[in-house]
Amino acid sequence: MMKSMTEEMRAGANWPPEEGQLVTFKSGEGWETGVLKGVRWGLVWRDFVLDDTRVIPEIKIAGCPQPPVWRSASEVTQAEREAAEERLASMAEAGLDPREREQWFWAEINQYLAYTYLRFKRIEHRPSDAERRPDEFPERIKEVRQAVTGRLSELLEMKTGAQERQSAAYSLGRLKDLETTLQTVGSQAPRGSKR
Repeated sequence: MMKSMTEEMRAGANWPPEEGQLVTFKSGEGWETGVLKGVRWGLVWRDFVLDDTRVIPEIKIAGCPQPPVWRSASEVTQAEREAAEERLASMAEAGLDPREREQWFWAEINQYLAYTYLRFKRIEHRPSDAERRPDEFPERIKEVRQAVTGRLSELLEMKTGAQERQSAAYSLGRLKDLETTLQTVGSQAPRGSKR
């Protein structure tokens, strides 16, 4: 993924940490450390992948530039969005629980919800999107669906922007699929499981 000049200037010479370095991050249980396996751009922010397979959003890594560097929704290509949607669909079909913090499904769904919301709501980034609680997914999906539905209504009134209308309708379908999957996974989750 290419870095913009603005990003390079804001991030500084020592950011992000290099592969193999020990990083400190904020976890549900306080501050923890892990060995960095790699850094990858998601649809909105960078995720730090650790050797033990945990995935940590950049904003939770100690030393993260403030404010954190986020991508604009307009920078995400259709191919990137479709690949993210396919990964989400595959993880959902495999029965993975997106409420397991610091795992791939958690990271992917947070990125997708933030991206979709930003794309159709057209507002400033909200760093708290990377720090959602597992029990907030149903409300967050509803909030994102409302934003997309509002934008779709605007597009239908304008009678132009067929590609954006189609994209919004497709996103609504994907969000409904995720909502249904979360309801199914939630009802099958054992009581008292650690999330």
